[in-house]
Amino acid sequence: MDKGKFIVFEGLDGSGTTTQSRLLKEWFENENQPVYLTHEPTEGPIGILIRLALAGRLCSATNNQTYQQVNESTLALFFAADRMDHLQNTIIPNLEKGINVICDRYYLSSFAYQSLELEFEWIKQINSKCRQPDLTFMLDVPVIECKKRMAKERWHIDLYEDEEKLEKVRVNYLRIIEEYLRRKENIEILNGNLSQKDVHNEVEKKVRKFLTSGKNIVKGFKGSGFRVQG
Repeated sequence: MDKGKFIVFEGLDGSGTTTQSRLLKEWFENENQPVYLTHEPTEGPIGILIRLALAGRLCSATNNQTYQQVNESTLALFFAADRMDHLQNTIIPNLEKGINVICDRYYLSSFAYQSLELEFEWIKQINSKCRQPDLTFMLDVPVIECKKRMAKERWHIDLYEDEEKLEKVRVNYLRIIEEYLRRKENIEILNGNLSQKDVHNEVEKKVRKFLTSGKNIVKGFKGSGFRVQG
């Protein structure tokens, strides 16, 4: 059986990664292709701790019997551990079965967000065993628009969601992506400020091209006329 393809959506909170992940899943289903949609942080035991920490509801005890929020280094290790658990128990098993996996956020999120406070090289190191995606979409949306979208959908503000931090995260994303493009990682930067339909149309076009090019042709891809093994 052919292995599935691993496709990731990245971007600021409010950039539309969840919506576009769902729309791409629906597109794969319409093309009669096996697909599995997932996200990070996960719903696993470590992912739940991360969500509590981001919402300011997970604290650690200090020597003087007070409590403080989980520090940045610990949180970075939580993300890396959650990601490895995700890979071993969800992502890789599905890919090995020939199922395409779409993930809402992956290691570029850790690089962009956590390098605000921590050394970038260390964050890369603790994520160095992660599988590289076959294709990553970065949805680039102005911070002011992301804030408007979050205000409509959220009842609380997470740790990284104030405007000043988000501006720095966006700069980090673009700088880090430039580095990984030089390493030949397959990353597409899209204008996420367009309508949901227009962004999805662009995603669909890029995915179709990826799946029908060279060795990446998908067996039985609807309308392609190709059936290629491997």
